[in-house]
Amino acid sequence: MKRYLVVLSLCLFFIIGCSYALTNFILPRTAPIALYTATSSENKKIQQRLKELGYYNGSIDGILGSQSVSAIKRFQRDYGLTVDGIVGTNTLTSLGLNTGSNGNYSVTEIQKKLKNLGYYTGTVDGIFGTKSISAVRNFQRDYGLTVDGIVGAKTASALGITNSSTQSSSDLYLLAKCVYAEARGEPYVGQVAVAAVILNRVKSPEFPNTIAGVIYQPYAFTAVSDGQINLEPDQTAYNAARDAMNGWDPTYGCLFYYNPATATSSWIWSRQTVVTIGEHVFAL
Repeated sequence: MKRYLVVLSLCLFFIIGCSYALTNFILPRTAPIALYTATSSENKKIQQRLKELGYYNGSIDGILGSQSVSAIKRFQRDYGLTVDGIVGTNTLTSLGLNTGSNGNYSVTEIQKKLKNLGYYTGTVDGIFGTKSISAVRNFQRDYGLTVDGIVGAKTASALGITNSSTQSSSDLYLLAKCVYAEARGEPYVGQVAVAAVILNRVKSPEFPNTIAGVIYQPYAFTAVSDGQINLEPDQTAYNAARDAMNGWDPTYGCLFYYNPATATSSWIWSRQTVVTIGEHVFAL
């Protein structure tokens, strides 16, 4: 009986040991992967955005491994998203990467066109979320296009939307100059937000209808008054200006921003606060 128990114990020990070895050494370990796309170039965009926002300091290699997943989770936690390390629609939108296109078409313009055609009932907010995707798919289905929810060249043509890359290079340059003058040193999303406020003013009937008109409106921007507008923008300012032009608006339509530590106008404090990013308060 003793011999039987010893043999049985040895057998169990052997089985457990083999299972452990098989799990931990023989079979390759699979790191959690952030599922968004199998395209390396798109994964690089995610890594680059996370790096710009200060969440990722690894290589921009297009591989969403454990370091990228950790960065994604930290970003999700800070932005009130589901912390799962997966780059889904909400996370992609919060990163400002969910344009629903190859980046050449303005999300705001897409939403306006779909709204006019009766496909989109949401707010024209420049955020390509689930409602926008659904509207695009329904439009594509009705117009005999590939139903993928992505606004590529054919869908854009059917909508009557032109390539946003045709936007004046002088407008981009001036917008980048204002971003650099007003918000250098702010987090990247804060720089995009400043550019978005300028573009929101262009669209508002309360302000001039050009970027130059808004920026050089008397007493509108401190950087114009003190001459900092003449500084040359860096690449980050260019990227922020371009992201805003492509429809990313972290302010949700704000027309004003100010630094509460330096603001002297009592009027600005009366505006409705929407969001605070870095040192700036953004308001309506």
